[in-house]
Amino acid sequence: MKKYFLFFLLFCALKINSQTSLSNDTLIWHLSRPLSWSDFKGEVIDGIGLSGEIFCMNLANFEKKNALVKTTYSVVSVFDRNKSWVDPKIKTSHGLMYFQVTFDIYEVHARKLRKDLSEADFGSDPNQQFQQKYNASMTELTQEFNSFRKETKMGSVMGELKKWRIKIDEELKQLESYKN
Repeated sequence: MKKYFLFFLLFCALKINSQTSLSNDTLIWHLSRPLSWSDFKGEVIDGIGLSGEIFCMNLANFEKKNALVKTTYSVVSVFDRNKSWVDPKIKTSHGLMYFQVTFDIYEVHARKLRKDLSEADFGSDPNQQFQQKYNASMTELTQEFNSFRKETKMGSVMGELKKWRIKIDEELKQLESYKN
């Protein structure tokens, strides 16, 4: 039941986000534009045990104008500057690497979803198939992100963080033909 509730919330977030335009303080993932500390504009939240937080999303939608036209789709990885924050006392290259790998994990899953959608035969009613593929992608993303956080102890184990950096870089290269 919890899984279905999570999927419902993700679906609602997707619908709301796909119907609104991205703010000027939202970055779309791009290889030539890595994150910098100046991108973290959110208000620091003291007393919660975290020294920073990144807010990323994979937004996806599709369009089928009529039965004679092929279904088109869009998938983007975005970083919200206003919701992402960091305690100024912990700004290190190590910390920035952790947040960049996080954003890169989102891009890997956006590319995987683009690949999956490019291979799909949507037929005349693509809604159900698109939603299933999106939900599966979000489940995989959540599982991988949780593994990343656990194995790196939220970025505090540099050796594991470097392993993840290499792994994710390799996946980005393997999926290069599916970049935006």
